Amino acid sequence: MGLDSVELLMSIENKFGIRIADEQAKKINTVQDLIDCVYKNITTRPTDQCLSQKVFYKVKNIIPESDIINNKIEPDTVISELYSLHELRKNWSILEKRMDLKLPDIHAFDFNPNIGSSLKFLGHRTIKRNLPITQSTIKQLIDWIISLNSEKLIDIQKIRNKYEVERIVCGIIHKNMGIPISEVQVHHSISNDLGIN
Repeated sequence: MGLDSVELLMSIENKFGIRIADEQAKKINTVQDLIDCVYKNITTRPTDQCLSQKVFYKVKNIIPESDIINNKIEPDTVISELYSLHELRKNWSILEKRMDLKLPDIHAFDFNPNIGSSLKFLGHRTIKRNLPITQSTIKQLIDWIISLNSEKLIDIQKIRNKYEVERIVCGIIHKNMGIPISEVQVHHSISNDLGIN
């Protein structure tokens, strides 16, 4: 385990108020492994409330149907199907203000994938972006919004389910490691895909 991995693990432990044993830590290879490890070490308080549904309806209610191209917002709707790329670029910060929640940062790559898909972090780690945010679904956007706003949306003392653990962990990886939230996926290898040593 390198310094970045240890720092990430300590941040996760501090956030959830847990300790991950060395033998457990050695078995963590993917983001999902990390989520599973955290989930095994916490107590949840299940309820009937669905956080992703709540945020989905907030998104749906914020975007006026008269403003969008196809007049229908569903979880599997692709973001670029809602607005033209020009309108999306213009409205992204407006949507963020209306929602009072942080949205993923958008870059030139999100509007033109041919421009180049690598982002540098502190000048030496390069992250290859695979999917422009504009080509992602509303469901993916909801996941990213929850991760970016987990402190506002999830009570750490009353975690309801594994999904909330997933969103918090992804948010910590984004924040602490500087990886775009859209590139933190549960199937990713922490070292090979995300470059965290």
